[in-house]
Amino acid sequence: MIGWAAMHERADPVIDALGRRGNLPAETSTFLGRDEDLAEVGRLLRDEPLVTLTGVAGVGKTRLALKAAGELPGGAWLVELSGERNGALLAHTIGSAIGLPEQAARPQGDVLAEHLADRRMLLILDTCEHLLRPCRDLVGQILRAAPGVRVLVTSRQPLGLPGERVHTVRPLPVTAEDCDAVRLFRDRALAVRPGFECSDDAVLRLCRRLDGVPLALELAAGRLRALTARELLDHMDDRFSLLSGRGRTGRHRTLRTAVGWSHELCTPEERLLWARLSVFAGTFDADAAADVCADERLRGVPDLVSRLADKSVLIRHGQRFRMLGMMRDYGREWLREIGEERLVAGRHRHHSLALRRVMRHPRRRACGDPGRRPESGRPHPGPGH
Repeated sequence: MIGWAAMHERADPVIDALGRRGNLPAETSTFLGRDEDLAEVGRLLRDEPLVTLTGVAGVGKTRLALKAAGELPGGAWLVELSGERNGALLAHTIGSAIGLPEQAARPQGDVLAEHLADRRMLLILDTCEHLLRPCRDLVGQILRAAPGVRVLVTSRQPLGLPGERVHTVRPLPVTAEDCDAVRLFRDRALAVRPGFECSDDAVLRLCRRLDGVPLALELAAGRLRALTARELLDHMDDRFSLLSGRGRTGRHRTLRTAVGWSHELCTPEERLLWARLSVFAGTFDADAAADVCADERLRGVPDLVSRLADKSVLIRHGQRFRMLGMMRDYGREWLREIGEERLVAGRHRHHSLALRRVMRHPRRRACGDPGRRPESGRPHPGPGH
């Protein structure tokens, strides 16, 4: 098999009518941290034909993709798909981005694959989660026809193609005053409030409350025109109203918009489970989720938990899962809206008390937990029963 480096030397680059070998936008702000991510994504792009960056809303998948692409030799072409709702037009959208004229007499997917067959390029498909099936089909067609093409995808869910290499983009670590999350917040804060200093622990605590999610950090920094870091921290119970992104441009102007997009892409059963899982403040496993959340309206909870993790609503930690604060707050709003907050909180309390009893009496673990509720069609009894 010919390696991509050798293929890169032999194949022709993609050059549009303006003579460009790519269309990556110029950086308008400092890229901070992510050294390990950049190294790993760069390695994957050199070795693999299809790399997908997944992660929770606002975690920085697009920015990482653009930075990694910009550090590779040759041209890279960005195709923004957030505004495209019609999967039948996907090949037309990609063709337009790379300057390929349309041919009405032939399917545009065939025209695109033929055009790329003897060329070398990196194709970035940004925001694919709402077009998974058409992206899967077209990317497969392109890769079969064009060995000199590499495809870098950003999506809250993998495409599911054979050979796809998935790299999960995690929130920035929040460990100390010089960690990447605090550095990003400080950098964005200085842009709106020159002379800003992290003089106390409020910034570190704020970054922790925001889970190190870059979008949330940038939106919070933008509010420093009117508020101090400590005042921001005091208003975090209403993070969606606080982080409204006034004056911000781009796809995600508010935190609510970014999280709401994930919610739109979920099935009704996944949305209901998301809402019910919001009662868990820490990590949980699939059995705990079933014990608290399953009833006649919601069956197959372990499978649904896995699907929410695949869609980047939940973060996997081995066999356990957790929900970031912004996802939990959004789910809690929906739980309140559907009138189940008190019921599910009672189920969670009952589960927690039963778990504590088992921990105090280890012999119960060997015989099975009598306080545990099987996943069944019966509603969970309240804590007073």
